[in-house]
Amino acid sequence: MRTSIRTAILAAALVPICGILIASSAQADDVPSPRELLEQCDNGTSLCAFHPDGPEKEVKGESHQVGTSVFNCTDIPQTMNVSWSDTDTETNTIGVTMTAGVGFFDIFTASIQTSFSHSWAKAHTESQTTAINVPAGRVGWINREPTLVEVSGRYELHFRKRYYDHYYWYLPFTATGPKGDAGSVTQRTRPMTPDEANAHCGGTLSTAPPTTPPPTSPPAGGDDARPA
Repeated sequence: MRTSIRTAILAAALVPICGILIASSAQADDVPSPRELLEQCDNGTSLCAFHPDGPEKEVKGESHQVGTSVFNCTDIPQTMNVSWSDTDTETNTIGVTMTAGVGFFDIFTASIQTSFSHSWAKAHTESQTTAINVPAGRVGWINREPTLVEVSGRYELHFRKRYYDHYYWYLPFTATGPKGDAGSVTQRTRPMTPDEANAHCGGTLSTAPPTTPPPTSPPAGGDDARPA
């Protein structure tokens, strides 16, 4: 990703002719790094602007466990509560920290507000207590898949004096931030292992037969999943 961004910067070290941009013959060593360019935004430029390429996109983050696992050591199904808190944070293709008061970030957030009529969220924390239906002798836990917002575009930077031999630079940039909702929350269960039975159930599980036929078990190593 970093190599492709640097290549894109090289291609965008452009000479304006009649409003049409044509590529110069600059070599890779003749261009600044993406971080160096962003640090110049509103800190040595006569113009620094961020232009979104189009509408923002809703994307899914990586599914992951939140809260701790719960263990049903009884011979009947149990409803067990899991309290959890999970924070989604902003990421970007340059790998820079976006902080209020820093030129390129303030330019970015102003563009988001103007283009999409909402503010940009750097972080969002979601906290819940979720009830899990855990069958006898099984482990239960909660997975969460966050909902994120992705914006792609480019920074346009104008310099009063030549910067790396050019007055105008264009930097492709994509940022992903939290949408600010719960995302997708799913409850999961699987059979308890002998080691888990030893650690959480005093070494043994109750063997009394259930009063109703148990659900069909998934293949070994699998788990059951259902919306929380």
